[in-house]
Amino acid sequence: MRRRLLLAAACTFAVGVLGTGAAFAAAGGQGTVTTTTHAHDVVLFTMPVTNPCTGAPGTLTAVAANEVFHATFFTNGGDEFWVTGTDEGTATFTPDDPSGVTASGHFASWFGESGNNQNDVQHDTNTFNLTGTDGSRAVVHATDHFSTNATGVVTVNFSNFKFSCG
Repeated sequence: MRRRLLLAAACTFAVGVLGTGAAFAAAGGQGTVTTTTHAHDVVLFTMPVTNPCTGAPGTLTAVAANEVFHATFFTNGGDEFWVTGTDEGTATFTPDDPSGVTASGHFASWFGESGNNQNDVQHDTNTFNLTGTDGSRAVVHATDHFSTNATGVVTVNFSNFKFSCG
């Protein structure tokens, strides 16, 4: 019985090693593994904000109707990776004062990060289009970028936010 278990373990190990060797050889030793996740009706965030059109404090909530997340890693045990995510769905602004202007609409969001032993890059872009109960339209667009080099020194860092009301 013990001999049969050892033989089964050895065969399992051999098949695993051969499969891994083929994967590494196919990509020059740099095979990758990618995972993709889909989700629906996910509350991304609820946060206190100020309505850019009225100045009223309230809560902004984003609910992703559709969300896709990708992650890719090298199989050689290194620290190289890529991660991206895309969300789109509904956004609502609820004023703290119940008699205030509420707003609702659509948002789209994308982010990405890639890293290795030489640098790290992170970036995102977000757009919110909301229509208020008073007929006002608020558009919020945000873009961020952050990069470091191999010694961890920040080489690029910016955040651009554009608010418009009409």
